[in-house]
Amino acid sequence: MSTPSRDYDDLQAHLEKLKALGLLHVIDIPINKDRNLHPFVRWSYVSQLESSQRKGFYFTNVTDSNGVNYQGDCDVCVATTAGNEKIYAVSMGLEKEFDVTLKDVDVPALSQAIAAKWDHAFKNPVAAVEIASEDAPVHEIVLTGNDLLGDTKGLASLPIPNNTPGFDTAPYFSAGLWVTKPVDGDRENFSQNRTNVKASNRVCAMWLIQTGGDAHNNWVGYKQAGKKMPVALVVGAPPCLQLIGPQKTPGSIDDLDIAGGLVGAAIRKVKCKTVPLFVPADANIVIEGWIDPEFLEMEAPFGESHGYMSVEEYNHSVEVTAITRRKHAVITSMISQMAPSESGVIKRLNYGAVTLNFLKNTLGIHQVQKVDLHEAMVGVSRFTVIVFQRNTPKTEIWRGLRAATVLMRSVGKITVAVDEDIDPTNLEEVVWAIAYRAHPKQDYEILDYQANGHAPKLRGDLFWESLVMIDATLKYDMAPIALPKKEFMLEAKELWEKAGLPPVHPVRKWFGYSLGDWCDEWDQCARRAVEGQWLLNGLRTQRLVRTDDVGGPTTGVGRHSTVIYDETTGKITYPDDFPHVDEAIPDFSAKDLSEF
Repeated sequence: MSTPSRDYDDLQAHLEKLKALGLLHVIDIPINKDRNLHPFVRWSYVSQLESSQRKGFYFTNVTDSNGVNYQGDCDVCVATTAGNEKIYAVSMGLEKEFDVTLKDVDVPALSQAIAAKWDHAFKNPVAAVEIASEDAPVHEIVLTGNDLLGDTKGLASLPIPNNTPGFDTAPYFSAGLWVTKPVDGDRENFSQNRTNVKASNRVCAMWLIQTGGDAHNNWVGYKQAGKKMPVALVVGAPPCLQLIGPQKTPGSIDDLDIAGGLVGAAIRKVKCKTVPLFVPADANIVIEGWIDPEFLEMEAPFGESHGYMSVEEYNHSVEVTAITRRKHAVITSMISQMAPSESGVIKRLNYGAVTLNFLKNTLGIHQVQKVDLHEAMVGVSRFTVIVFQRNTPKTEIWRGLRAATVLMRSVGKITVAVDEDIDPTNLEEVVWAIAYRAHPKQDYEILDYQANGHAPKLRGDLFWESLVMIDATLKYDMAPIALPKKEFMLEAKELWEKAGLPPVHPVRKWFGYSLGDWCDEWDQCARRAVEGQWLLNGLRTQRLVRTDDVGGPTTGVGRHSTVIYDETTGKITYPDDFPHVDEAIPDFSAKDLSEF
């Protein structure tokens, strides 16, 4: 039987399409992935450039702080999934409906088209088709065993960038898609979650609990069953799959099949080499491994899309058993951190489309015209604006307001209903409507017990939030602003100018600084990451703790209770309150995989 053809764009075809449409900067000068790559891209988000003027970035000459040059072996692209609304439209396959070569696109109309396309994909999934390993581009190179071990092997051989130089403690996969399935089922879920590189054969993954994601729910099933969990991280996925990761998809449909529904063609899949999972055959890199749910590892700090650093916490330690890849691979990285960012665009358009579909089609509130989740600085999940037709009955307005706050458990801390003459993307217009069209005593409703969700970690005895207008001043020390430190932004600005790109001028916060919830040890970890010595940070956190001893994944590690690593002696000092655990590290050797 012949191998089915690929009837959809892979990442390489997508990049060529962006280039042809004038939506891609191809950067051929050497760029250090540890110091300068993400700050370089960040300049297009903190300058005077409007969203419509931004482009994706494709780096073909990536280096690192250890003097390695990855040219010809592995490239890096950033902001190529949702760098702006135009790029998102291309990723969605809507470039023929919306002329993305124009200065601007009709964002409200695009949002409607996106919502319709998601609705079609959910209702008309296309089953993925399996192909043989020898025909899968992602299996051109297969690394297992000793090929994964060593400072220049395995994960250490890939140009994985630092996302927030000066604060992040290691390179991160920021756009990787984790593939998981239930312990007693076959339905595969793809979720985009940050992934901390710890060693040449070990990563640590953060799956957000508060959003009720399937990755975490699947992990719970393996923990309850007392079994190790197979996982796979997909890097450089076809754009139709890259869109799936941050989306909230129906739990009854395989995510590969939903991606097929988006493009109207079967996605080609292939069996993993060391775990019982399927992955997209046309991906660039796949990292296979196992999680022992009885153990967790310290992970972060990492610059998050809510605009603050996510400080150290306990998350899922993954022992890598295989890396498969294309001979010339491309790593997809995503600009997140303080909005505006690529992750903000993708979540705003995704969440807005899902909420609009829910209000109009599920609840039948037909007077709803638009839904916008404010992005800049806020980071999408905190401020929702719903546009209603003029003279919509008050009962329907309040049904829509309340429904928008419960669809996703931590979205909509501030939710506003406005008339159709208000532009929901213009915050000044929305504030104007609030100031002159709402009476607080009768038009405000304050509710309690909303999940904190994707936000700075709550400290003390706070376990939930309210749906309220709040004083936005500091109440306690907070983690640093999630932007690269000033020195790295300035270095990147020089490289930007050297590359001959248009002048940039900051119009908002453009570098990170501390707000108190930080410590010298995390500064040292960040310094080592910038200098290419991130493997030392993996040594610092390699002592695992038992899941039940620390209260479960995402349990925070305070700045006064962190582990100290002495570079001179190699000695690791643990705080008095560090959870006791046996010295033996769990064994993820091949014998544990024999049943497969």
